[in-house]
Amino acid sequence: MMNWKKGLAVVLAGLSLAIPLSGCKKDTADSSSEASTSAAESSGTDAPEATTTKEETTVTEHVSPTETVSSTLGIEKNGINMTLDRDKTNTYKANLDQFIQDGDQVQSFTFIFYAADGSSNIGTYKGACGVSIKDGSSAATDKNWYQSDDFSQEANGSYIELNWTVPAEVQKDIDPSGQVLVGYWWSDVQQVRLDSIVCTFTRTATVPVDGTKSISPNTTLDYADESAKEAKISLGDLITEGDTLQTVTFDVSGGGSLGKFTGAFGVSVAEDSKAATDKGWYQSSNVVLFTDSNAVSLTWIVPDEVKADIQAGGEVMLGYWWSDQNPVTLTNVSVRYSNDGITGSTATTATPADSEKKEAVDNTVEAGDMTASEIVDNIRIGWNLGNTFDSYNTSSSDTETGWGNPKTTKAMIDTVKDAGFNAIRIPVTWGEHLSADYTIDANWMARIKEVVDYAYDQNMFVILNVHHDDALWLVPTNAKLEEDKTILSKIWTQIGTTFQDYDSHLIFEGMNEPRVIGSSTEWSGGTPEERQVINQLFVTFTDTVRGLGGNNAKRALIVTSHAQSIVKDAVQAIEIPNNDPNIIVSIHSYAPWDFAGTDSERSTWGTDADKQELDQNFQFLKETFVDKGIPVILDEFGAVNKNNEADRDAYYEYYVKSAKAHGGIKCFVWDNGTQKEFGLLNRSQNSWYFPSIVDAMMRGAA
Repeated sequence: MMNWKKGLAVVLAGLSLAIPLSGCKKDTADSSSEASTSAAESSGTDAPEATTTKEETTVTEHVSPTETVSSTLGIEKNGINMTLDRDKTNTYKANLDQFIQDGDQVQSFTFIFYAADGSSNIGTYKGACGVSIKDGSSAATDKNWYQSDDFSQEANGSYIELNWTVPAEVQKDIDPSGQVLVGYWWSDVQQVRLDSIVCTFTRTATVPVDGTKSISPNTTLDYADESAKEAKISLGDLITEGDTLQTVTFDVSGGGSLGKFTGAFGVSVAEDSKAATDKGWYQSSNVVLFTDSNAVSLTWIVPDEVKADIQAGGEVMLGYWWSDQNPVTLTNVSVRYSNDGITGSTATTATPADSEKKEAVDNTVEAGDMTASEIVDNIRIGWNLGNTFDSYNTSSSDTETGWGNPKTTKAMIDTVKDAGFNAIRIPVTWGEHLSADYTIDANWMARIKEVVDYAYDQNMFVILNVHHDDALWLVPTNAKLEEDKTILSKIWTQIGTTFQDYDSHLIFEGMNEPRVIGSSTEWSGGTPEERQVINQLFVTFTDTVRGLGGNNAKRALIVTSHAQSIVKDAVQAIEIPNNDPNIIVSIHSYAPWDFAGTDSERSTWGTDADKQELDQNFQFLKETFVDKGIPVILDEFGAVNKNNEADRDAYYEYYVKSAKAHGGIKCFVWDNGTQKEFGLLNRSQNSWYFPSIVDAMMRGAA
């Protein structure tokens, strides 16, 4: 995707231009039990039927707009210090209300054990876990109880982080008023000591938001230094008198993998506040995130009982108790706030089946040697990781975040997949990461591979491309052809070699929107010379990848038109390199641009003429390619946010549905991460800015 496009006067009859954009709570009683090889015990109390929505409403004259915010964190109960003996007391139960509340969706529990003597090698831990579930749950193994199968996990010497990922069918039925159990059946030591439990869950709330504010403190945090283990930020830098703090997000980075990041949130409150954990102060339970990344983003949804008592002249805090890196840097703090007395929020269930009313879909397609046509047939709908690795000419030392988006995490990709997308396009600009002999920076390649793996390892289809290099070195003219062929070949040789063992789920896209930037025909189909040079560059791309052998000899490859445009002259000039049978044609179309783009105030869509325009575009692509056995994708489309969600819902649904109806053309939505533009996924929160648009696309793709 490229920067905003201007001067769009040329529109061919019946066809649109392809115009993209580029400390803590008081513990309640827990229990242990005598030796038993079955831990299938319930909490002993039938839970009342849970409601799906809990509301606390404050009536005011001002009605704030709302946002749905999700935060995935772990809450840690530490200081347990309970000895389990494989032949005596071998189970431990903890009350769930120390971790979660109604509406939270639990992903996992982590039980942290040490050898009881502090030094012996635990070896292989064998045990089981269980959890209270709601009455009537189909996942129950006993009344109001789910018991896991026995499992084993290798310890790290005298220490083990025993992780239990709760099955999906159990997560939605967990009873917050019940208990979680861990059982210890065997290891190389007689006794182990349970030190702490971390419950990782997603909490979702709809909060009033009248404004946001971000600052970059770049504060060093050091858990070994009492004077540097807490970062306190003046609330006056974030909100003003009369504002109510709703959420706070802390972005932290370190010099390597953070591992288990542990800390806490805090804020100044009135001295007589019932929520205070100390005089004039509220501090959360310890929060934990397990990550292989060098950065974390922690979002605190401020409890309702705390919001009303926050002192605007006070401070907000992130405490840093531990990670595998020390020190770390607090790089950014951002808040959402309301005003005019808005302090209530509506908590909503985090389970997609409840909150989004979405039918569960199995998005995975097993690996195999699929042809290009089979791949497109198996793609349901795709999503673009836009304005991330495609950024260039930034003032940031980290190109990935240079255009304002946070670092990509596996949780982001999980959120995309869970929403129903089974394909992802990862736009990458390589030009700023090349040496003088066009060798790609090893760290850059490794980071791209890491993010590709986030999706590929889940059997998602992944498109990897050369994106904004037309702004750096790629100029499709005869004068530059030989030089550009050399650079393009060297880039794709390195990409293809790096990913040579990846199967059909990985697709290579040779160039994105190739064109002469600033030319008079940049967005109207280009010149005959430019179109022919682009075809020759795609031959170079194809020959390079095919020549690497292995899976690359049969990998699906993507070619396109001048500027990836749907303009007739551009589309009809496309040549399939060497008549290769495993080619996909990609087109970009943000049609109609006066609705989808920023050059017009038009915010409505849905007339018969609007629908006919899309139908005609897709029919043209069907007749030109699909009917001849060449599959087509639209790997960028979308519409800018003009506070017109209902019209955008209708547009996205019809667009995807009509494309699919015309020869099985599949679509990849453009998402640049910016809510006021094309942004759909809130990448800091791993939630959707516009869930109704996501639902609309899924209906269209069904």
